Amino acid sequence: MSANSSLCPKIDVLYWDASNVYIECPYCEERHCHGMVLPGRRLSHCNTGQYEFILPIDESSELVGYEIDKRRARFVNVGLRTVQGDETLHSPEQYECELDDRFRSAMNISVAERNSAPALNLYEDSRELETIVISDDDTFEEKRILFAISECICGNLHTIGQYLSTSAEKKLFLTGKNKNGDTTLIMAAAEKNHEMVSFLLQNGADANAINNNGRTALMEAALWGRIENIKVLLSANANKHLKDHEGRCAMDLAQPTRKNEKERYWRSSLAAADRVPERDRDRRHIVILLRDPVDAKEQHKYTGPLSESECNKYRFRKSGSEMAITFYGPICSYRVPYITKTAAVLDRGDQFARISATSGWAPGALPPDDRSRLRWIEQVYCIASIYFASHAEKKLIAYFIDRHVFMPQDTEPDQKLERSILKAEASLEEGKHLFLAWAKVCDLEEKRGELNRRLFDADDQLLGDCYDEQEVETLKHEIDAINEQLSTLELDANVAAMRATEKEIGILSKRNEMHQRLMELSRHQPRISLKQAVILSSNKICDDCDMFKRKVNSYFQLEIDMNWRT
Repeated sequence: MSANSSLCPKIDVLYWDASNVYIECPYCEERHCHGMVLPGRRLSHCNTGQYEFILPIDESSELVGYEIDKRRARFVNVGLRTVQGDETLHSPEQYECELDDRFRSAMNISVAERNSAPALNLYEDSRELETIVISDDDTFEEKRILFAISECICGNLHTIGQYLSTSAEKKLFLTGKNKNGDTTLIMAAAEKNHEMVSFLLQNGADANAINNNGRTALMEAALWGRIENIKVLLSANANKHLKDHEGRCAMDLAQPTRKNEKERYWRSSLAAADRVPERDRDRRHIVILLRDPVDAKEQHKYTGPLSESECNKYRFRKSGSEMAITFYGPICSYRVPYITKTAAVLDRGDQFARISATSGWAPGALPPDDRSRLRWIEQVYCIASIYFASHAEKKLIAYFIDRHVFMPQDTEPDQKLERSILKAEASLEEGKHLFLAWAKVCDLEEKRGELNRRLFDADDQLLGDCYDEQEVETLKHEIDAINEQLSTLELDANVAAMRATEKEIGILSKRNEMHQRLMELSRHQPRISLKQAVILSSNKICDDCDMFKRKVNSYFQLEIDMNWRT
C-alpha cells in the first residue's frame, strides 16, 4: 500500500441520490457534495486532503445499512442519521408555510398584522430631510431617518428619544422596514443594548414583526447571544414558537451548531468573534429561557424496585454447551384497548431500529415514524387492497416496503397529481376572465416585471455618461405606484382566492418535482438491497396476513418471515 493510500481516510456516506453523494468532511466537519461516480476517492472542498467515501453496502455478505427516503428522494445511511437543524426538511406542509411566509415578506406584512396594510419602507417612504454642512459654503441633504437608524443600532438612547419626540415619522421609524425586511427593533435586538430594545417596545414597536427571511427580533437576539434583549422581548410577549423560512425557531438559533456559527461569521466576523466564551454561555442560558416548561411530574417519572409479580416476569437460562447464562425479561410494553389485540415487532438486523406496531385503526396503533407520519393502513390498501388492513403484521410489511422497495407508482409519472396541477392552473387562468380585480393584478404584475427589468438595465453606475438619473427615478416611481395599487387589490376576496390557488399550484408542483426525483432515484437503486426481515407477533398469524406476506414476497422477491412468539 502506498503512503498516499494510507493517508486517505475512508468515510461513510450520509445519504445519496441519483446524481450526488453527501458526506461530512473529516477535515473541516462541513457537509460536502460529490458526483455519484465510483470509485469514491475525492478531494475535499476545503482543499485539506483526500478521502474515500463508502456506501453502507457490504458486497461480500450482501447486507446493507440504508433505507429509501421517498419523501426526499434519496438513500439514507441509517447508521448516520443527520443532525436536526443541519439541513432543511421540505415536507409539503413546510413548503406551504414557506410560501405563505415568503408572500407576507414580499408584501412586508407582519405576522401580527396580516390584515393590515403593507409596512412602509424605511428609506423610500421617508420625507424628512436634514441639512449637513460640510464647509461654510458646501452643504448636502440626507434623510433624517437614516441618522436615527444608525443611532438606534449604536444604542444612543437619548438621541432616539429626542428624534421620536420631534419627528413626524415616528410611526415609520418604529414599524417600517429596510430592504431586508428588518424593523429598527430587529436591528437593535442583534446589538448589545437592551435599554434600546425596551424603549422601542414601549413606543409601539412590534415584537413579532418578521423580515424577508422570516426572522423576528427574538430570533436575532438568540443568534447573537443577547440574553438581556431576550428577557426584554419575552416580557413583551414575543412569540418564541415562530419559525423562519428554514423552519428554525429562536431556540434553534441559540444552539451551538456550525450552521449558526457560520451565519454569524458570514454576517459580521468582528461581532461573531467578540467575547465568544461569554456569548456561548449566554446562549446556553437563552436556550433554557426559551425552552417550554416541563411539568415536574412528567420530568421525573420515578419508580420503585420490582414488585414480586414483576420479578416473576424475569428469568435466567443456563447453557452448558455455550457456557453462558442468558437473562430474559420484558423489553417493551404495548398498551392496547383489548388484550385480544396483536402487538408485532419488525426486525431487519442490528443496524436498523426495531419497529413495533399494534393492530387497530387508531393513530396510536400505527408504526412510529417522523412528523410526516405515513398512514400505514392506507399503505396496505395501496399494496394489495386487503380488507384486514389494520393488522399489525401487514402494517409492518408496508413499513418495510416503504423503506426498502420501489412500488410501481414510485417509478412512473403521477397522473393524478399532474391533472391536479393542470386543473389549478386552468382555474387561475379562468379567474382573469371571471374577476376584474384578479385580471388587474395579473396585468399590473406583468407591467411591474417589465419595469423592473428596465430599471435593472438603467440603474447601472458603470454606464458613466449614459447613466440617466431622471429615467431611473421615473421607473422607481412607476414601480411604487404599481405596488400601491397591488396592495389595495390584495384586499379583494377574489384576489385572495386566486392567491390561494397560486399557493396550491406551488405545493403541487413541489410534490411533482419530488416525485420526478423519486422516479430518477428508482432507476439508480444499488444492486444490493434489503430483502430479508422477521416479524414477531404476539398472536397466531392469521391466514389473511400469511397470504399477504406470501404474495408480497413473491411479487417483490422478498424474504419476509413471520413468527408467533408466546
